[in-house]
Parts: sequence; C-alpha cells; structure tokens
Amino acid sequence: MATNSRRLVRFSILGIAGTIAFASVANADPVGVALVESSNSASVALMDYVQAGQIIRLGPHETIVLSYMSSCLRETITGGTVTVGTDRSDVRFGSVERVNAKCDPGEITLTGGAAIAGRVFRGLLAK
Repeated sequence: MATNSRRLVRFSILGIAGTIAFASVANADPVGVALVESSNSASVALMDYVQAGQIIRLGPHETIVLSYMSSCLRETITGGTVTVGTDRSDVRFGSVERVNAKCDPGEITLTGGAAIAGRVFRGLLAK
C-alpha cells in the first residue's frame, strides 16, 4: 500500500513538472523580429534572429546592424544598451541610425519554383 502511494506521489510530481515545463515552452515566443546583418559584438552573431524584448549590451565601439522584418527598418547601432522591439529598437547610452528600406513584408509571394535544401550529417554513417 505504501509503495502504491509513493508511486502515485511520484507520478503526480512528474505530471505537475511536465505541465509547468510545457506551459513555459508554449508561452515562449521564439519568433525572431529582426535579423542581425552585421556585428562586431560577442553578444550577437551575424545572421542571428533577435526576439522582441531581447536586451543586447554593446561596448562603446561595438556596432550591430538590425533589419526588422515587419517594418522594413534597418538600424545601425553603436554602443549602449539595446532593447529589441517589434518594429524598432530602444537604444540607451548609444547611437542609432535608422533607414527605411523599400519593401512590403505583407506582399511576399511564394512561387512554387524549385527550392534548394540541405542536410548535414555528423558522425559515422550506418551501413
């Protein structure tokens, strides 16, 4: 009887932990709002996607260039603390230059043409 109640307690704890973990992942917003076009900072790398709310700390001579997908805005940011927004960044203690690019993200049309894809395999190949 004591063994069954221990199993029930263990199962309940695992169920609660699993529910909390699933809720954490479900509420996370992994969708990037901007692309890092260039960077000389260790905080972000070239071609990284940054998320809304992400904070990037730059040294006085570090520069990043962000291209926002929803607003077609391109920002060159030097130094300071950058808080990534949904369509532009909030820059404190640094400088930012903004340029509007000619694009319309709402008018993207996928053509059905040929696509190129790849896959990387590492390790030994199975025979």
